Amino acid sequence: MTKKSIWGNIRDYFDPDPETVTLEQSQKLRLSGRELRIPLSGYQEYRIEMGKQMLILSPDPGVAAAEYKSPCDFILFDPERRHSGVAHFQRLSPGSTLAIDSKIEYQEHLFSSPRDAFRRKFSVAHNGDSLIFRDPVSELGTYVSLAGDSREIPVTTARRRSALMRVLEIFGGPLQPLPAPEASATLKQVNALLMNEVGHHKDALGNPGGILELADNVTPILVGDLHARIDNLLTILSENAVLDGMEKGTTALIILGDAVHPEEPGCLEDMESSLLIMDLIFRMKLRFPDNVFYTIGNHDSFLHEIMKRGVPQGLLWEKHVLSSRGEEYKAGLELFYQQSPLLVVSRDFIACHAGPARRKVSRQILVDAHQFPDIVHDMTWNRVRTTAFPAGYTRSDVRQFRKGLDVGKDTPFIVGHHPCSVDETLWLNVGQINQHHVVISSRPGRVGTFIGIDGKMVPQIYPVEALTTWLNEQL
Repeated sequence: MTKKSIWGNIRDYFDPDPETVTLEQSQKLRLSGRELRIPLSGYQEYRIEMGKQMLILSPDPGVAAAEYKSPCDFILFDPERRHSGVAHFQRLSPGSTLAIDSKIEYQEHLFSSPRDAFRRKFSVAHNGDSLIFRDPVSELGTYVSLAGDSREIPVTTARRRSALMRVLEIFGGPLQPLPAPEASATLKQVNALLMNEVGHHKDALGNPGGILELADNVTPILVGDLHARIDNLLTILSENAVLDGMEKGTTALIILGDAVHPEEPGCLEDMESSLLIMDLIFRMKLRFPDNVFYTIGNHDSFLHEIMKRGVPQGLLWEKHVLSSRGEEYKAGLELFYQQSPLLVVSRDFIACHAGPARRKVSRQILVDAHQFPDIVHDMTWNRVRTTAFPAGYTRSDVRQFRKGLDVGKDTPFIVGHHPCSVDETLWLNVGQINQHHVVISSRPGRVGTFIGIDGKMVPQIYPVEALTTWLNEQL
């Protein structure tokens, strides 16, 4: 017996012979009770109407696509929500099926009228050369039409390109490490900003303390360890109207430490990419001082004990910074590490790099955390308890931490630092601790984030391209 292809498995999900139609402009097809196969032609967007709920299914070939590329991903979104700012979406890749189902976690945040969406049994499959739309509920009207003319480049791609070009303008030139004088001047300005950073509480000595409190009127974008993957950061900045929101003051980018020190084999000793990603973060901080925040991780240091697979990255980082930027820049980085917060507190979440303090705390103790080395160590180095890491924190530690901060017992607590497998980027309810999540944003090929939508922290994953190369080629 021959093994079925992935396309064959998708077709078996539907009736053997769905009706094939060619959808024309201004034509609207009633889908209810029918199954329609629509051949792909160019970068065409599709409009799906379900009562009050409208959705757009838009091709997403990637920023670097120069001409029509098939098959490519599609993204499904609510245009009313997406055009007003950062919004939830779902991705449809070749060989997969996307279904609307109230049992799918976080899917309700996709819709402005979830009741109308969930009353249907809508699904769409992508078999490479066509899309197969299905809604077996015949008594409800579900309609499919074309959303505008076929384009050489989709609107979503054009918007991402525009955002990336604005990032290049903010950086001030090609994406390469800044000359030492410019880098030192930039860092000096950033450190001056940190002295009076919005929401950053002062400790008992009058210095920036351990807690940064996020305003209620901004949409948070939480980013885990980047480990010098500049393309991952560029992806986040250009996706989902993130940069637009930062420019409007409605979105806050929060990096949970460890932006430096590459992880991929063969690159562990390369510190140039670490210089570049910090240069980009600092330039973004200068442009958006109230909308870019950085908490400290264990790699944000020159400690010689910082190792990765036997490579002394803390020592190499110190040597490279001194040789390429000089003593003044090294001192500026140390000041940045001292002044940056350990914890972000929000109405909708709490977040730090590694884990909770494993002793009773209060908000004031955490503001004064730099006076307590054990607290700093827990929040930058610790991991959830596992068989391989028996000294890690537990559910009771997280419960005590939430209580000390006077937040609800189900307030999401989000950290980075500890990848729970070798290939994922997001992990939910880690250690069987309810609403305790891990995000690692340094994976090759895709990057995970948490985004605040409807008062909830919603996980999202984006594919990553070679955006640094593409951007520098535009100059």
